[in-house]
Amino acid sequence: MGSIDPDVERVTREMLDAAIRGEITALAARVESIGGERYGQVLGLCLTAAAYVAVDISGGWPTEADVREISRIVAEDEKAIELSEGDVRAYLTFAALGFRPLEEAMGSVQKAASLPLSITGGLLSRFRPEGSSWEDYLGQIWTATRAAEGTDLSVLPALLVRDRQAAASGERKSFPRVTAFLPPLA
Repeated sequence: MGSIDPDVERVTREMLDAAIRGEITALAARVESIGGERYGQVLGLCLTAAAYVAVDISGGWPTEADVREISRIVAEDEKAIELSEGDVRAYLTFAALGFRPLEEAMGSVQKAASLPLSITGGLLSRFRPEGSSWEDYLGQIWTATRAAEGTDLSVLPALLVRDRQAAASGERKSFPRVTAFLPPLA
């Protein structure tokens, strides 16, 4: 991904805020005002955030069932635009987690340009840690991303062991599962 440009980070936060608030007209105007290259950088940060959220709430690399459930929840929660479960699933499966180009993953230029901010905003607002704002969660994601950029991948097994030890000792609760975000059965 490369390092996160502070200006792109600021613009991305502003655009995600508009998407989360359902201010679609303001969001469209902002997209238009920043130009294609800068918007591409914003979308890159959205993909990073979306992948992080999916991995975080799934407790590891998301299974197909995890992605289906995440997609269902995000699509049901979105009120400002018409968002299908299939669009959310395509964004997560093929772009954020599958590393394909957005246009190819979403099936059209229009969807690739218009849906990522709403989907990422939905992920951040719906699945943020309890007691945390979506802005704080996004800060956590980008801090972790910056830390991971400079880390040799050979430490991954040690991090996984450390995570399991922390969970086993009660130092930290293990990753939540997607089902923890479902409403209780009536």
